[in-house]
Amino acid sequence: MPHRFSAAFGRKSLTAVAVATVAIFSLTIGILAALPEPRANIQFPLTPGQRSELDPRLAAAGLLEEAGLAGEFSVVLYDSAEDRYLLSHRPDDVHFSMSVSKILIAVGALRSGADPSTVAGMISRSDDSIANELWGVVGGPAVIEDLVKEMGLEHTAPSPDWGRWGDVSISASDVVRMYEFLLAELPEDDRTVIVDAMAATTELGADGTDQTFGIPTAADGLDWAVKQGWGCCKPDRFLVSTGTIGSDRRYIAAIFGAWDEHEVGEVQAAREMTAVAELLVGALPEPP
Repeated sequence: MPHRFSAAFGRKSLTAVAVATVAIFSLTIGILAALPEPRANIQFPLTPGQRSELDPRLAAAGLLEEAGLAGEFSVVLYDSAEDRYLLSHRPDDVHFSMSVSKILIAVGALRSGADPSTVAGMISRSDDSIANELWGVVGGPAVIEDLVKEMGLEHTAPSPDWGRWGDVSISASDVVRMYEFLLAELPEDDRTVIVDAMAATTELGADGTDQTFGIPTAADGLDWAVKQGWGCCKPDRFLVSTGTIGSDRRYIAAIFGAWDEHEVGEVQAAREMTAVAELLVGALPEPP
């Protein structure tokens, strides 16, 4: 299968260890064999201390390879307290942001004096009509260019088509940096509007799409705040699940998935996203 994501290189380094760590993950063979009904609460067959010694790239690659999913994935799980990745697979690949770019729009809109309740509705319901309105308020691609510099994003850029905010390009590693900025550097009032709206993500988006795939379902029972995204026909089907996990917003996760839309339907794609998110939740230290 040809790659649907284009590669780039990022700034965050990952500690290399022996390739033999992949063998540890042979114990996970078959954990997703039940697709399209992936099992919940998948756990690593290792203690948290053992998991901390594993190379995050090798660990993620081993898990995804054994899962045998139909989609292509770019995945990160980041510990903001320890400034390190717990899992990382193709973190710097560049792909469409879809509605995840609404976070950038929200930052610019709040700074421009937009009604916080309007901004919150755009986030929680993933409301495209509000995004279209606020895109004009923030100057369209200009807000992306400004925030790329301010947040230190390396793989993010606006679409050359002025109105296509969903075609903003971004990487999973840039999602981590975006959330770090949101949680640590954005003024509290603006941060509260955006993060509270993410934590109040509705079951159905404004267009009727089920937003519970990925992190919300996999992290059921845990505190989470997410921004989801979806799209198709470019020519592939895309789903994006990003957000924070844990009561202190310590863990940042991002999953980008792409499928041949002629071979994989919406239901299977959503279930595969949730299955990958379960792997991430299973990699969290105890307690999460």
